[in-house]
Order: sequence, then structure tokens, then C-alpha cells
Amino acid sequence: MKKVVSLVCASAMILSLTACFGGSGSTSDTAAPAAPAQTETKTDVAAPAESKEEQAEAPKDDSDDPIIIGFMGWSSGPDAMYGLVPQYLHEYYFKNVNANGGWLGRPIDFRTYDISGLDGDFSEAVNVANKLIQAGADIIMGPSNSTQGKAVAELCNNAGVLHIPSSPAQAVTVDDNGAVREYTYRSGATLSDKMNTFANYMYHECGAPRIAILYETTQVDCVDMYQTFHDVYTSLGGEITGVSTYQINDIEFRAQITSLAEANPDYIFMPAMAYKELGFAAMQIKELGFDGIKLLGTNVLDNQDVIDQAGAALEGSMFLTEGDVNDERFAEIREWYDEIYGINGMALHIDGLIAMNEAKIAEYAVTTAGSTDVEAMKKALDEMTDLELVTTHIDGYDPETHNLKGIGFTIKKFENGAYVSQGTYSAP
Repeated sequence: MKKVVSLVCASAMILSLTACFGGSGSTSDTAAPAAPAQTETKTDVAAPAESKEEQAEAPKDDSDDPIIIGFMGWSSGPDAMYGLVPQYLHEYYFKNVNANGGWLGRPIDFRTYDISGLDGDFSEAVNVANKLIQAGADIIMGPSNSTQGKAVAELCNNAGVLHIPSSPAQAVTVDDNGAVREYTYRSGATLSDKMNTFANYMYHECGAPRIAILYETTQVDCVDMYQTFHDVYTSLGGEITGVSTYQINDIEFRAQITSLAEANPDYIFMPAMAYKELGFAAMQIKELGFDGIKLLGTNVLDNQDVIDQAGAALEGSMFLTEGDVNDERFAEIREWYDEIYGINGMALHIDGLIAMNEAKIAEYAVTTAGSTDVEAMKKALDEMTDLELVTTHIDGYDPETHNLKGIGFTIKKFENGAYVSQGTYSAP
């Protein structure tokens, strides 16, 4: 078993943060706020994932046409931050890419779309995917929601279009028959990897506490996280004291909390996709007088908005994430993000940074292939063994699943008004 180790901001993560976010003048179907007049596009943005010498040796693309890249985000409604923050990051990135000559001497035509599945209606993602495919998109990035991501992956794979989502369910990159979707490559960890690691952490490092589970039944991500955590934790010998459910958009959980509390759990685990649900649950646990029960959540807790919402009710709550947004290695990103987009009141969050991995993977695929030929880009990703993403270093892709190899995880706990890193952890 690998024990908790202190989080090290390793010098190996030497992506210059302007290199992470070298950017572009982008076309967009959803308007982003303009940068303040005093903010200049940097012209000294470092090279993409490869060195300039390596790019020079790559085969040249004869086309002068723009490289069309589409991005799908959940960019409206109460959870708009999960689409808009990644959109802003991508727009800044591609603005700088274009200012520095594009990729292979070709500009990036970056198009963004709102595919918010309000009230469980996810059809807009299918409409946008078809629109991009018909427009001749070279790469489609997103979405983060796995129900949408699975549908988009099927369309992209039928059409032979490179697809790089941040949606974390295994069904996005592996079809119902167990075969890998050959043109879909994920940009973050799978839910099963996350929940396996979190269940092991709670069992081995927290003394195998008694845990109840409250999960939402509409989204495949929530169901997958519930099932994996439940199965792993019980297989280790941990006790799940009870399970209850709720529906999408619910914010009232007092009945479920009261029922689950009867078995006297130490924690209630909510594998939620929206931070407001977790914030309301934390407040209602406290209001009901169950101070001995703490909340376990997901990385959507890793933003200031939920702290503003629930405050001290979050004390003792924990979650597992793919990185600490407050880490020093993200300092430059936080600085320019707050300067340009902070006026919108949408805090930078780890999901946005994970989504930014999509751009780094796309950059690697195009510049290594030396073209936007989908088979050449696919070959580049299949053979890639070492790449520094925005959030993590990876050792390439598992050919059977197109899951990233080599990801580590961070545990965070709410202590005295803030979420504090407890170090990194890998499952035994």
C-alpha cells in the first residue's frame, strides 16, 4: 500500500504556465467577456508539448486552412461555471496559439457551444456534435458530462473525428460491447479510478469509518461513482450503513439525511456532479443536529462558491481530486484568470483545469502527427508515452480503454474555513 505522502510541487512539472496557456483569436458560438484593455496577449508563449526542434522534424501539413476545433460546455443555468470556466481557459489558450502562428502554420478556428442538459435533457450535445461533424471539425473537445459524452463519442467514432472529452465514465471511451472507441481519448481520470482510490483511502487511512451513501439517479456519472465506491469499500471490509437517492435539481435532503442518520454513520458520501447539492446537504446535516456526521464529496467541492454557500457546515468534509487548484504550479494561471475573468464571479476550479488538458492533448496530436489527418493524430496518441498536461504528468494511454496512465490523486479536507490538501494518495 502506498501511504499518504506530502504533496510536492515538483520541478518536473515545468510547463511554463504561459506554455500551458499559449492561446488564440477564436471564433465562438457563445460570447466570452472581453479581456480588460490593459491585458495584452503575450508573444513569448513557449512552444507546445514538443520542442520547436521536434516540431520542425515532423511532417508538414500542406493545408493553409484553419484547424477547426469545437468545444462543448455546460455553460448556462445554475451550474454554468462547469462550462464557462473551461471555455474561458480554452479561449485564452487558443488566442495565444494563434498569436504565435497557430499549429503547423495554420490558425485555430475555435468554436464553443453551450450544451447544458437542463432538467436531464441532453439532446443539445448530439445536435452540436452533428453540427461540428458536418462543418468538418478536425477535433471535438468535451463535454464533461458522461451521459452527453457517451453520445458524442458514438457520433465522433462513427464519423471518424478525433474526440477529447473530460467526461469521466468508462462508457465514454469503451462501448457497450467492451471495445475501445478508437477516436475518443479522455483528458482526465475515470470515475472508477477516482472512487477506487477514495474508497481505499477512507478504509486504510481513516480507520474504516461507517459510511452512508446519498446519490442522484439521473446522471450516469453519479450512479457509476456510487456503485464503484460501494463495491470497493465493502470488498475491503468497510461498512455501508445505508443508501438513499435523490433526483436531478433536488436541493432538499432532510428526509434522506434523517433516514440515513438512524444507522449512525460517521460520514455521508454524496457522489454529486454539482457543488450546490453538497452545500445544501452539509447545511441540512448541521441544521438537523447531526454534528457527528461529516460529508464526503467529489472534486466539485474544490471551489470558493461552495464555501461561501455552506461555510462552517463543511467542517471535516473530504473529497478526492486530480490536483490542488491552490497549488503553486497554478499560480500564474490563477493570476491571469482572476484578472481577465474574475469579474464574472466564477472561481477557477479543478474541473476547468482538467478540461484544459483537452487542449494540450489536441496540441500534441496535431504537432506530432504533422497534420490534422485523423489516422495520423490517432497514431500519435497511441504511441505517446510521456506528456506533461496542465494538471498532471501522464505515461500515455491504455490501448484497451484509452484511459490515461500514471495519474496521482490529492485528498482535501475542510479545516478552519478552507479546503486543505492532505497529500497525495494512490490505491494499493
